[in-house]
Amino acid sequence: MTAFLLAISLLLNIIALLAIILLYLRQNKLMDTEKRQEKVLVEMEEVISSYLIQMKEENDDFISKFSQINAKNDPAIKEKSIPVNMNRKNDQDIAKADEKSMRLARASIYQASKAYKQNLREAQDKLSEKESLSSLKETESIIQSDSSQSIKEENPSSINDKVFILKKQGMSAGDIAKKLGKGKTEVELMLKFRQNQQE
Repeated sequence: MTAFLLAISLLLNIIALLAIILLYLRQNKLMDTEKRQEKVLVEMEEVISSYLIQMKEENDDFISKFSQINAKNDPAIKEKSIPVNMNRKNDQDIAKADEKSMRLARASIYQASKAYKQNLREAQDKLSEKESLSSLKETESIIQSDSSQSIKEENPSSINDKVFILKKQGMSAGDIAKKLGKGKTEVELMLKFRQNQQE
């Protein structure tokens, strides 16, 4: 019995060690991916900063060339040299303005997406209401058309029956037409059709 328990204990210890090794390897992989991501972020920041420095240098060159061209074209304007400190302050002000504009842009994008989603929900609700109303209207029109067809089918047969009953009572075609509010020729045609059907 003790040998069995020792074997189970040994087996459980081996399983625990394997689990610890697997967790350690997974943790190392995670650490490696984090280090790679940090390196990529640092490289991206370096590239962006070098790009911004290059852009700043090109802007300074452009401003100096532009001021030289203006000075050559207009002798009344004195050459104004922009101090380097002013450029740095302007750059800081521009960076702050860019941050503010980015915040405003993010807020406006968030509000726009929220409004779009709300409008989309309202449109879907209206569309579902319209679809339900149109289906109700279609069913009503089908019911009405069915009932009107049955009424139309009943009316002509009932008028034919009335004309035939009145004729049996001995009334003339003109009297029947006056009583039912129909034309005399219409009544005569009804009587002829009725006679043809009976034959």
